[in-house]
Amino acid sequence: MADKLIFILPGITLLLFFANIFFKGNNVQSCMLFVLTFLPLMDLKVTKEAWGGFKTFDIICLYCLVFLLKEFIMVNLNTHNNFYFFLFLVIIIILLIGGLASEFPGKTYLNVIRMLPIFIFGRFLLTEFYKDDRFYLKAINALKISYIVALSVLFIQTVVGLRFTFYPVLGPNTIDPVFHTVRYPGVFFDSQASGQFLAMGSFLFLFLEKDITKKMALLNYLVFALAIAGILLAGSRAALAGFGLGLILVIMIGSGQYRVYGITIITIGAIAYLVLSPKSGIFERASRINDDYSYRASIWRDALNIAKKHPMLGIGWNNYQNYIMRHDQDQYLELENQELLYFTQPENGYLKILVELGYIGFAAFALYLVVPIVKGLAYFFSNLYDRRVVLLIAVLLSWMVPFYSVYSITDYRLLIMVTCMIVLIVSYPQKDYNESASA
Repeated sequence: MADKLIFILPGITLLLFFANIFFKGNNVQSCMLFVLTFLPLMDLKVTKEAWGGFKTFDIICLYCLVFLLKEFIMVNLNTHNNFYFFLFLVIIIILLIGGLASEFPGKTYLNVIRMLPIFIFGRFLLTEFYKDDRFYLKAINALKISYIVALSVLFIQTVVGLRFTFYPVLGPNTIDPVFHTVRYPGVFFDSQASGQFLAMGSFLFLFLEKDITKKMALLNYLVFALAIAGILLAGSRAALAGFGLGLILVIMIGSGQYRVYGITIITIGAIAYLVLSPKSGIFERASRINDDYSYRASIWRDALNIAKKHPMLGIGWNNYQNYIMRHDQDQYLELENQELLYFTQPENGYLKILVELGYIGFAAFALYLVVPIVKGLAYFFSNLYDRRVVLLIAVLLSWMVPFYSVYSITDYRLLIMVTCMIVLIVSYPQKDYNESASA
């Protein structure tokens, strides 16, 4: 059934999108909310890899660009966010020049085209936030819906088995060959991506409207608690570490109620660890963390050496595998059929970007992440933002930590979530609006 769903679901998704336009109107807000509400379906392939491998998200964004062009090119000089557009231009220029100057220029223009949808999405999202201050709550609620769907699929999967998926073949790390444990991927192809998504989205359920009822608040806290179980079932140590860092941030500078919840969660987690013991699941895998680190450290050193040889423009985007097949043939895995699988990335998202885009491209990428966090914290401590902005920063941090071990932004669902958090933080309504809205 899974091999059929992978072809049927993209068509159903696009039909739902056009139905959404018909019933809710052809406007930016309805399109953006559709993407966020149906986020688990945004990474489905519409075309074959030989034809570009375009996905449902690509088609929706290109549609929005063509039919909502007026809103896209609308310039608001009062937003003071031209800096982010400058960073985007820097990355595009690096992609073009670096790709053409590399040993493997064949995919240069396709790579640039593949960058456009997320920029289109981010641009539309930013303009809509500035146009309608109340839209940010609608966006967060839409993300909550998609998160609940993803979490539900994962729990169903634990009951009926891994056949409950729309991927014909799941990631190779779904079943641990050493400890024979299952790492449930949920709606994702890869369990590590699933863990990252679950860690990120969990903090959204602490983001509550000022006038929320007690019943709805308790339901949000329940989902947050279930999210922790979901992260454990996904079996991603890196995602758990990211969640832990986000939780520490919330406990340290969040409101008093978050400190209580955080301490309660840590206590429950410690009890769960003692009950489950280090001999099961994710805890069992933690026992070999030193071996894993030593293995990855050797790959990271090789990647740093490549970056030093190509410091300015890198080796060209998505050329890592081609490069090591020609120049560093020790980076491979031996499959069961004795075939060799050369790495497509150095087991580190940051290093992959550094190697492929060089120091300039990496700096632009890093600023995309660091500047919103610094701005959010600065405005929070200046009493311009309320405490809930800390939760959005926690979402971003919970992705940045596991990104060190896996290059995960090739999955649109994670890339969209990261983009949403960046846009939400830089366009976050200031306190004067929040206080008037709750009055």
